[in-house]
Amino acid sequence: MNQQAQERKQFWVILGIVFFGFLGISIPYLIFPALFLNPTYSILPETWGDSSRAVFLGITLAAYPFGQFLGSPILGSLSDDYGRKPLLTCSLLITAFCNLITAFAIGWQHLGLLILSRFGAGLMEGNIAIARAMASELRTISKHKTFGNINAAASIAYLIGPLLGGIMTEDSLFRGFTTATPFYFICLLFILLSIVSVVVLENKLSVSRKEIRTFWQRINLFKRLKSLFANKRLEFLMISSTFFTLAVDIFYEFGPVYLTVKWLLDPSQLVLYNGILCITLAIGNGWLPTFISSRASKKQAIIWSMILFTIFLLAMVLTDSQIVMFLLFALSGLVIGLAVTLITVKISDSVSNAIQGEVMGVQISLRVLGDAFICLLGGILLLLSSKVILIVAGVLSLTAMIYFRIKIRKN
Repeated sequence: MNQQAQERKQFWVILGIVFFGFLGISIPYLIFPALFLNPTYSILPETWGDSSRAVFLGITLAAYPFGQFLGSPILGSLSDDYGRKPLLTCSLLITAFCNLITAFAIGWQHLGLLILSRFGAGLMEGNIAIARAMASELRTISKHKTFGNINAAASIAYLIGPLLGGIMTEDSLFRGFTTATPFYFICLLFILLSIVSVVVLENKLSVSRKEIRTFWQRINLFKRLKSLFANKRLEFLMISSTFFTLAVDIFYEFGPVYLTVKWLLDPSQLVLYNGILCITLAIGNGWLPTFISSRASKKQAIIWSMILFTIFLLAMVLTDSQIVMFLLFALSGLVIGLAVTLITVKISDSVSNAIQGEVMGVQISLRVLGDAFICLLGGILLLLSSKVILIVAGVLSLTAMIYFRIKIRKN
């Protein structure tokens, strides 16, 4: 088998692992609110008040991204030294175990164990960083296609996963279904993915053994960040990426909340908005970057994507038409996908293959740290006004654009 055919085979395996991995991540998306706020499913004592339930829901939701913040750069970094395959396989297996503990915690109604298991699952969720690093090492496929298709696969998984999760908690379909059932399924899914990883994927070391740092040097996150950001080009790209993806994640998390407050939409109606967003995200990630990069400057494409996303967010605040809102969600997916993929390509191109895993991990780490703060603090903004949330997202997107443009001119 020639190199091109072999790499295409490897990429399809990587893409499959990313898709099913994100499917597993997204399945519980709609479950946790019911565990804390719906009396029918709640795992908390009836004596708990609404404020306590809301606080611990935020803590539980934040535990996973906070674990990702700590774990992604460490796992990505270790994969640079010890190979992508063993680190990916181990992270998948431990994630499976953590989801099994989550299922037990729900069954036992043990809040502390639930929070701990979600943190552990996040800590081991370095799959996307390792997958991107593996994709960056493929020589016969462009990064626009590899990173774009990886992001597109994640978008499609986020469309399908919550629907599956909802079905697997519906005891009217099968009497054995409970809110713990999806986590047993995720456990099995990740075990199967780890087996696929062992059997099919190749293991390549990025650096020679003598260049490997000690384990402590690899897990010393803040020292590694300082070392990485000595590369000023990488530093400004990471800052731009973090500000923009923070705006994007605010939109992901609170866009449906804004729609609910504005028009009192029910879940079935929200699914339509989420569906069109995920579809256009898949197009914006998978096809659009390759199309645009062959016809225009990637720098200008990133700048205009950020500008347009800012405009779309402000338009959402101003419009009173559901048809216009639906169109704005669709257009937002296109520009988000384009900007995120092109920035990721530029970040990857700014460093050597020897630290691709670490850099991809750091990018994800900074993003999910923002997710954790959004989960904890988003409710405060909601108390002020649902419009304020989208305005804040627009300001962050505009800030990312201005910063990126200034730094690009200087470089």
